[in-house]
Amino acid sequence: MRPVRLICVLALVALTTRCGDKNPTRPSGSGTAVTGLAITGPDAVLTGLSTSYTLTATSADGTTRTVTPVWTSSNPAVASVGAAGLLGGRSHGSTTLTATYEGRSVTKPVQVVNNYGGTWVGKYVRRACTDTGDLTSHDGGWCLAGPGRVGAVEGILVKLVQSGNNLSEIAGTIGTYRETMTGTVGPDGRLSLSGTLIVRDFYYDDIALETVQLGSWDTILRGSDGMTGRWSEDLTFLTWRIGTAHTENELVEMTRLSSNTPASANR
Repeated sequence: MRPVRLICVLALVALTTRCGDKNPTRPSGSGTAVTGLAITGPDAVLTGLSTSYTLTATSADGTTRTVTPVWTSSNPAVASVGAAGLLGGRSHGSTTLTATYEGRSVTKPVQVVNNYGGTWVGKYVRRACTDTGDLTSHDGGWCLAGPGRVGAVEGILVKLVQSGNNLSEIAGTIGTYRETMTGTVGPDGRLSLSGTLIVRDFYYDDIALETVQLGSWDTILRGSDGMTGRWSEDLTFLTWRIGTAHTENELVEMTRLSSNTPASANR
């Protein structure tokens, strides 16, 4: 009789334990399994700035939710990424952002673009000059004794705005000129600009005294807030002294005073 009684007691204990379990473990259904992952964030980021990325998981039942994955960057020298998905642009180039969650991974290419946006101030030196017409014969020559003389150092103020789908489009102004220069940041991270500027009469604004064709602008960042490079100017004098001049110029120093550009594009 004792064995029978022992079996009954054990059965009663097991039944009581099962009935008292208010939170039984649910078997994981196929509807909750992750079937897809998607990274949300920009295609391009500027150097020196950071932006956030998120990961969305899609389940077998069609529902989506934001999850916390393990983030990695294939090129940490170009861009680093933290555990929360905050990616910081370090240098011009490309990297592949990878998010891993529950054994699945998804990738997204990210371009880091040199950041030229902001207000820049500095000095430049005239490296070469040629002139024609009245500019050659008048007052000792525009290049030899005038403003175009080789070795002359002058101040420069440049304001640039960086935009576009991949943050490689540049627009800006130089000095007191009203006209806009436009350009791009190339695959090598160098900035090119061009534009036609107009020198107007001080008293009669509608009278153009000369035009300045800006070309061959080729500059590169030096550190995060410095810039070096060269450009050329083709001047055409329209009144009083008729002639042309071509100058080659080189930045001596250039410092960014302030920044005005977005951290990223194409979210």
